[in-house]
Amino acid sequence: MGEWDRNTPWRQGYILTSNTAKSLGLVHDQFSDDTAAVVISHDCDLAQVPKNERFIEIIVGRFIEKIDGNFSHAKNVRILHLPFSQGASKVVVELSASRKTLIPKCSLLDHQPQANFRLSPQERSILQRWLAARYRRAAFPDAFESRLVQRGLSERLARILKTHGVHLTAIYFDLDDGNEVHREKPDDLYTLTIVLLYSTEVDPQAAQKAVEEAKKAIEAAFKAKCCQDGNEWRDIELRECMAVSDEAMSVSQSDKLKVWRTDYLSLRDNSLQPMLSE
Repeated sequence: MGEWDRNTPWRQGYILTSNTAKSLGLVHDQFSDDTAAVVISHDCDLAQVPKNERFIEIIVGRFIEKIDGNFSHAKNVRILHLPFSQGASKVVVELSASRKTLIPKCSLLDHQPQANFRLSPQERSILQRWLAARYRRAAFPDAFESRLVQRGLSERLARILKTHGVHLTAIYFDLDDGNEVHREKPDDLYTLTIVLLYSTEVDPQAAQKAVEEAKKAIEAAFKAKCCQDGNEWRDIELRECMAVSDEAMSVSQSDKLKVWRTDYLSLRDNSLQPMLSE
């Protein structure tokens, strides 16, 4: 057996072979035949000798047939649907944050990663943003989140994103122009602007079309749920919903907004909150 050094073949985002995963007991407990055990430790940590970094962090995920838009582009901090390049084609892996585990670095010393699955730079960036999401989150007021739920908008948004969300890289909320205001009565409105950010990397025209459809569906949902008789808003007033390409949004604009994620929860909940804008 050799020694671990900086020339290790392992990198962040590499997948263990089926035989390696089985030998190390890294098999999905519900979908063993579809197991995709993915290395999530950073390259710098992987390059360190075991004396300095003893363990490698793995997520025991699974291969799935297609992406659910609710879980693409790190929009959900618990589950990620991540495409891997397989030559000219793509395969999709589902990663769950609750399935992280540590293995001794030396246990991979005599093993090689899957040779045919690789992350593109953009796909790896998505993985890194998702991993960071559990530690960098925004929170929205309890009353606002309660209104989203009570009006049926959270469920409606999830359905819209399931259909159109593959092209969405982020959903930004500008609530009350960034001011934290406590509101109690339905006629004491939260004012909301939604920005749908879409990717121009692969197929800009298809992405723009899909996000424009999502925009119309979101506007219709808020109108139906929060606007009585078509002119009197209750609970939440949607001032604007806009589709913006990732090439058009500036850093200063993104800094003023909060990323809304599909698994948002209230401030009083002990579970995960949506992540702050990057």
